[in-house]
Amino acid sequence: MKTATVRDLRNHYTSLLDWIGAGEEIVITQRGKVIARLIPEQAVTPQKINWSQSPAVKRDRSNIQVLSASESLDIVHDAGGKW
Repeated sequence: MKTATVRDLRNHYTSLLDWIGAGEEIVITQRGKVIARLIPEQAVTPQKINWSQSPAVKRDRSNIQVLSASESLDIVHDAGGKW
């Protein structure tokens, strides 16, 4: 743990950021009294997502009508002039 004054914080903040980046905890003092403590942020591990349990994957698609190639082509041609 390192100690720095308010003046150090104001005048040498890049050095203090280097200390924090190295994992150091910094105690900030003003007139000899501790007024703040700077600590490095803890790394957050990303959560693993099980996509197989997603509602979109579990949705029942058995009743969905599948279009034929000619039906799809008709839809594309109908919408083609509207853009």
